[in-house]
Amino acid sequence: MIRRRSGFTLIELLVVIAIIAVLIGLLLPAVQKVREAANRMSCQNNLKQIGLAIHSIHDATGGIPANIRPNLNSTVRVRWLTFILPFVEQDNIFKAYNQTVNWSDPLNIPYTSVKVKTFLCPSTPEAGLDGAPDTSPAWTQIVANSDYAGFYGVHPSLGTPGLGLVDTQSANASNGAISKTQKLRFADFLDGLSNTIQATESAGRPNIYRKGKVFATASATSRVNGGGWCRPASEIPYLYGSDANGATGPGASAINVTNGLDYIAAGGPSSTPFGTDGTSQVYSFHTGGTNTLMADGSVRFLPATTDIRALARLVSRNGGEVSQE
Repeated sequence: MIRRRSGFTLIELLVVIAIIAVLIGLLLPAVQKVREAANRMSCQNNLKQIGLAIHSIHDATGGIPANIRPNLNSTVRVRWLTFILPFVEQDNIFKAYNQTVNWSDPLNIPYTSVKVKTFLCPSTPEAGLDGAPDTSPAWTQIVANSDYAGFYGVHPSLGTPGLGLVDTQSANASNGAISKTQKLRFADFLDGLSNTIQATESAGRPNIYRKGKVFATASATSRVNGGGWCRPASEIPYLYGSDANGATGPGASAINVTNGLDYIAAGGPSSTPFGTDGTSQVYSFHTGGTNTLMADGSVRFLPATTDIRALARLVSRNGGEVSQE
């Protein structure tokens, strides 16, 4: 009597493999969707923690942290995020940070090169380190990044008759929630704290991103000027916008099109519209928009379709505009 050995035939095995492949193909997008939802919530929590820190500092000092020079006779600036450190469980870094020298000074590098989890969105790909413009060799990558930034204001050109992209009262270079010339108080937010953006995402810097893809890896010859959590140049100096591809500005596209202009291609500080400030713009790796901290401490998700005029009204703290967001 001949016994047959039980088992799968080759065809049956191939059918099983095909079914497993189909199931994996169906499950993978769902897993990625759940992961992104978790990352988005984690990013919102980061901004919430930053907002709570700002309110705590305001209660204690009568003003919000700014990018003002600690000593008016010095060229040293300390970025406002540095003052947040004690409130995000990084008090040791803050205590060790030397405010009398620049963030890129060798005395501060052991601390400014440390990644701070609260300052990074988990959806953002690894961007390496940011650099200083005055190192030798030029722009050596030395400091850790942040994906969050505040506004100094709205670029005045957006409100000119030639463009007319924003309300004229919004087009002010110093009407944002972050200042490098004065210590702002909540009383200075005449449009209301709930109607003013305190900080938002400008992720992936100093690499240049356009519409979800890396356009250029940061180098001495091509980069967004900004990214380091300790660098004042990491603010979004002005809402500027770009064309639909993120290649040139100003323009009507304002969210998730590009994370900033190429500092070198634009000619550096002599010819960029931002001067010696950074070149960052609003950008996140979340589908459909960006997380945004309002001055009242709440966090909103602004759709990528937000009109630049409406966004400018939220950037402006004292323009008297009627916000429709």
